[in-house]
Amino acid sequence: MKDSYLTIKDNTTSEIKITKSKFIGQSFHFKSQLEIPAIIKSVKKEFYDASHHPYAFRVGINKNNFRFSDDGEPSGSSGKPVLEAIDKNNLTDVIVIVTRYYGGINLGIGGLRRAYFEAADLSLKNAEIIEKLITEKIIIEFDYTYMNLIMKLIESEKIKLIENVSEEKCKLILEIRLSKVELIKNEVFNLTKGSVLIG
Repeated sequence: MKDSYLTIKDNTTSEIKITKSKFIGQSFHFKSQLEIPAIIKSVKKEFYDASHHPYAFRVGINKNNFRFSDDGEPSGSSGKPVLEAIDKNNLTDVIVIVTRYYGGINLGIGGLRRAYFEAADLSLKNAEIIEKLITEKIIIEFDYTYMNLIMKLIESEKIKLIENVSEEKCKLILEIRLSKVELIKNEVFNLTKGSVLIG
């Protein structure tokens, strides 16, 4: 079960020059796809005098959720190689925009592909890549007599205790790594001799 993914921690920039053209690669992490239009707009505003701003992004752990744009460059010459740089680094929840200042010499499709890939890849190489876990929240309710056993389990499995809402019974809200959810539920069931309520 896939329960983690790689993304970048901070935004980064890189710059390369090829045959008088300047390529500025910028990588951005986002939490929601809704942030993407504002990111593209801010880059176009920052480099308002540049000729093109091709970009690519991938969202979530579903490999089908991606998009790329050549932004006026020849079809297939720019957005796709930027996406290839993202995929080479196995990243998601990231957008890379490569701004080009045209230097007066045509690079051809092959030259453009290499330049856009290199600029995108370099900006990602400058980034700190982090692993994010996919988790599930569960609520467990049990008698106080089992509190020590449950707390030991939480500690040994490095489970995140989000909230303790205990009243007459112990009631804990836990955040568990997806691949461990069933295992932890079974452990809690066994520790409480089947008396736990799991929600």
